[in-house]
Amino acid sequence: MKKKRRMPEFDHYIALASILGAGLSLFLYYRYSRETQAYVIFTTAIGYTVWGVLHHKLIHYLTIEIIFEYILVAALGSLVVLSFVGY
Repeated sequence: MKKKRRMPEFDHYIALASILGAGLSLFLYYRYSRETQAYVIFTTAIGYTVWGVLHHKLIHYLTIEIIFEYILVAALGSLVVLSFVGY
C-alpha cells in the first residue's frame, strides 16, 4: 500500500495558520480595548514576518527582496486593520 505524500512545507503553513488564527482570535477577544488590539495587530505582523523569513530560509530561497516584501506586507496589513478599527 502506498503512503500518501503531503506537501513538504505543510507544517510551515500550519504554523502560519496558527499565528494568524491566534491574532484574529485575540483581536476579537479584546474588541473593547483599542490599545490591546493594536498590540495584537503588531504582534501578529511581527509573527507573520518572522514566519516568512524562517520559511524561506528553511526552503533555501531567502533573499533580501523577500525579507522586505514580508515587512512591507505586514506593515501595510497593520495599517489597513488599524484604519478600520478607527485609530
